[in-house]
Amino acid sequence: MRKTLITLVLTVVALLGTGIIVLASASCIQGKTPYFFFLKQVKSLGLAILVGYVCSRFDYHTLWKKWLVWKQYPWGSIVLFVGIAGLMVLTLCPGIAYLHKGSYRWLYWGGKQVFQPGEFAKPAIVVAVAVWLDHVDWRVKQFWRGGAAIPSLLVGVFALLLLLEKDLGAMMVVCVLGVALMFIAGTRKRHLLAVGGCGVLGIAGLLATGAMSQMKENRWGRILAWLEGNDTASSAGYHLKQSILAFQSGGLWGVNLNESIQKHAYLPEAYTDFIFAIGGEELGFFFSVGVVIAYAIVLVCGTLIAIHAPDRLGRLLAFGMTLLLVFQAAFNIGVVTGALPTKGLALPFFSFGGSNLVTALVAVGTLFNVGVHIGVQDERMHTQVVRNAISTV
Repeated sequence: MRKTLITLVLTVVALLGTGIIVLASASCIQGKTPYFFFLKQVKSLGLAILVGYVCSRFDYHTLWKKWLVWKQYPWGSIVLFVGIAGLMVLTLCPGIAYLHKGSYRWLYWGGKQVFQPGEFAKPAIVVAVAVWLDHVDWRVKQFWRGGAAIPSLLVGVFALLLLLEKDLGAMMVVCVLGVALMFIAGTRKRHLLAVGGCGVLGIAGLLATGAMSQMKENRWGRILAWLEGNDTASSAGYHLKQSILAFQSGGLWGVNLNESIQKHAYLPEAYTDFIFAIGGEELGFFFSVGVVIAYAIVLVCGTLIAIHAPDRLGRLLAFGMTLLLVFQAAFNIGVVTGALPTKGLALPFFSFGGSNLVTALVAVGTLFNVGVHIGVQDERMHTQVVRNAISTV
């Protein structure tokens, strides 16, 4: 397991280093100065590394199973869930939240953008659902007191708040994480189908209302543009056309760092959602393949940690955090390459955004924490066996 953890850390370091370099190039023509977004990302990286380190060192058993426990209920995860949900509610309050491109997703303090609570809903839902499913143990097969009703309620609260923020990307991630954890934990399939059906009907009903009509038209337009491919003349397909053109211009070896043409107002969101296309243009096909391989390594390492986790909670946490990273990466790359309809979703370790960067390193730190306890658990078991043998003699 030590080799797995070292491989995971080195891969993440490589992704972070490459991501900072590509971000510096992609954002150099934006902002007040050429290095405005780069310096902000470096500051966020410092905070993210600190938070990730704390998550890797703090025993996840102590944090979520021993602290704030009353009447055998894991209140630690409940406090986290309620806290994040409360911050997300604040994004719906005028004067506190910031309207950006038609969505209220950011909280402001002192006239400055502070963070995006919806990003923290992703690791929070992993922790809340994993702790609950571990708490119910064998009752996971039951609906009301087990692995369906409460986890679905937790996911539903976050999903509704994210939908009201008009952040369908984060809502999709939260739903996928929650359902995947329930499936892995052993929730009955018919319960999952029933909950999923109710969720789809609820979202469809909200989108059908007047308040969500504009969102429905925008999303449907993107899907139609994706189905039409390069033949579309709609504005919704503009992002995809420019993204594909970036990859074509890059070829095998790229046009060289900081020589991108598409970042000069041709490709919107060049340093956020479509940063992978800028990297492909400047560094070429082999860069793109290397990034995909790196995320595949993260997937393998996370899966190995989850399989060998010392307990049920560790297994669910490791699986959820791995999926959090890899699903977002796969979806972003799919959108940028035209394999999926256009939808704004950040590329972990690359896209500009402090909240997303902190979230990614929370996931990595938690993975490392679980992996470290695999060896500790084996050592404790060995020590206990030796003590039992001595006492028997």
